[in-house]
Amino acid sequence: MTGIELQQRRAALGLSLDQLADALDEHPDAIQRWERMTGKLPRSLSQQIEWFFATQERDRLMKASGLEECAWMADRMRDVEKLTKTAELERLLSEADTHAKTCAICQRREAFAKTLPPLPAPPMSLWVRTLVVVFGGIERLPKWARPAAVGALAIGTLTIVRALFVVVFQRAPVTPQLFVTIAAAIGIGAYGGAVGGLAYSLVRERFRRFGRAGDYLTGIVCAYAYLLAFGIPIAIFTREEILTDPVGWLIFVVIGTVFGLIIGHSWFREDK
Repeated sequence: MTGIELQQRRAALGLSLDQLADALDEHPDAIQRWERMTGKLPRSLSQQIEWFFATQERDRLMKASGLEECAWMADRMRDVEKLTKTAELERLLSEADTHAKTCAICQRREAFAKTLPPLPAPPMSLWVRTLVVVFGGIERLPKWARPAAVGALAIGTLTIVRALFVVVFQRAPVTPQLFVTIAAAIGIGAYGGAVGGLAYSLVRERFRRFGRAGDYLTGIVCAYAYLLAFGIPIAIFTREEILTDPVGWLIFVVIGTVFGLIIGHSWFREDK
């Protein structure tokens, strides 16, 4: 997008400098400066402006269609800006999706929207786009498999960061052993996550009927399963006596219970 194209599209939508500046959280002087540019605007800025213009044009076409607006949907969408927790936003969007499937007004509006030009990709940094792709892929996995993916991602990322730290600051050589260590850490994370995920899938539905207490019970079971996933092989293949000594079991129970309560409180509170 060039400066003249920006000026032409702003005028076509009937937007003043102040209105566009307010929408983009910029000063009107910045808009004037962009419109005077003879070359192309920076890519990130163009993406942001293209997204805004596309949504404005779609809103204009929807209003011009004469289709009735769904009062239920409009009321719920006004609450979006008030939400501060991801779980609350996800629940609202889920309710809106369920409503739209049974609402004749929403279905007519959706059918008309499909005839309009598709919206461009929303403006996001490379880092955010990467996260969206990664976590979108995780969300498409079966529920029991998600902890395995998250475990691999979390432990693998920590291992890579640690490896980079060692290479950069301690000037350690980059060797095949380093890559083997990283791959092993990712595998261990996936293994532990898979065991915890399997435990979740076995007990979650049974514990739901206990309400909030069921959230904590689920967390404790998952924490125990995760710890046992590592504790049993260690006890079998090493001389570690944590699972054969009463004190070791006490430590295991305390750690598993504490972390299980934390997991149940933070992870499963909104999982209804």
